[in-house]
Amino acid sequence: MNVRTGRPCAEAVDVVVVGAGQAGLGVSYYLRAFGVEHLVLERGRVGESWRSQRWDSFTLVTPNWMTRLPGYQMAGGAGADFIPRDAVVGMLERFADGLPVREGSEVRSVTAADGGYLVTILGQQFLARAVVIAGGGQRVPVIPALAGRLPAGLHQCDPARYRNPAALPPGAVLVVGSGQSGAQIADELAAAGRDVLLATSRVARVPRRYRGRDIHEWSVELGLYDQAAAAVADPGEFREPHPMLSGARGGHTLALQQLARDGVRLLGRLLDAEDTKLMFAADLAENMQYADQRAAAFRRAVDSYVAGAGIMAATPDTDPAEFPLPGTPEVPPALDVQAEGITSVVWCTGFGPDTGWVNVPVLRADGLPVHNRGSTASPGLYVAGYPWLSTRGSGILYGVAADAARIAQHIAVTQKGGHSWTQHRPLCTLR
Repeated sequence: MNVRTGRPCAEAVDVVVVGAGQAGLGVSYYLRAFGVEHLVLERGRVGESWRSQRWDSFTLVTPNWMTRLPGYQMAGGAGADFIPRDAVVGMLERFADGLPVREGSEVRSVTAADGGYLVTILGQQFLARAVVIAGGGQRVPVIPALAGRLPAGLHQCDPARYRNPAALPPGAVLVVGSGQSGAQIADELAAAGRDVLLATSRVARVPRRYRGRDIHEWSVELGLYDQAAAAVADPGEFREPHPMLSGARGGHTLALQQLARDGVRLLGRLLDAEDTKLMFAADLAENMQYADQRAAAFRRAVDSYVAGAGIMAATPDTDPAEFPLPGTPEVPPALDVQAEGITSVVWCTGFGPDTGWVNVPVLRADGLPVHNRGSTASPGLYVAGYPWLSTRGSGILYGVAADAARIAQHIAVTQKGGHSWTQHRPLCTLR
């Protein structure tokens, strides 16, 4: 107990890493390799977001071989497989073995204090020289205000709370948003025999395979995931959703036209709601055209690369899922929830940051930390695991380890030649 303030003493630790997902564990792995004393604080269990914010059949859309965590080894012949949710959790649990992780320790605040940072969890504080924000980047579902205007009896959820088709009430399901999550959930619901309506949005798509190879093989070979954030000319590119694609059932192409053939009723963008009426934009044709154009542009990029590099590749092909419909489905400007038998709405409208606990002036108005390749303007405060941290691949298992290594190295270098925080700093903050 601090005799001056009456507050509990803060435990001194050189570095606190917030979050025990792939980013936080990656930073911890390299801090340990550099001999830096540290602690990883996790609100739930290791890989909590994978456990509690992914639906039951969730599968990575990136092939197994794109998982580049240190020490990760694939099972024999599993390189082209797509890892399911529970296997991801198991992988992270093995990765965490031997790392200084404290589960069930949700960080309530991080504030500047005594030349470092005061990190507060329930019933305890830590005084750290450096803090790494490695969680909360895409944790809070972004639900539009019109959700509050829907009929009270409707069951509403989002991808973080959706589990499986049987968990939804009987009746038709409206999925709002045709990004990667929305298209996958609509696909699963249709395969389960549910009556599905999909309010589409302007989202790109790519074929699952092209010219004999998985689309991610081409993406990596083209250098797309290694594209530096600093080289992006249009800031809007940072906000683009991931293209429609699925790793389920061995991996397959997701296309609006195939969803329509599978019985999903396609709609335009959801605009508003009044009583039991839902209003939609007349933009379905544009949304389908945009997705098709982006897929065609990707094919052209691959074709150009194959021709220029003179490599062997299968002849150009088209996935049957991409075959055009006889015409664009007719979209009514409004639908009645009761008349259509809609009992559930799944909001697949994106995720935002959960950084309200960061009480250091490094956040934008939308809650995202301002940083330069993971380093913020506040000395000793870092960010890891966020999309586009340094490259396009930073936010996924392909690129997170490279950022983690760089951040851990930066922390270790700034400590080199200095003293250990825990040996020379008081264990009680005198604030």
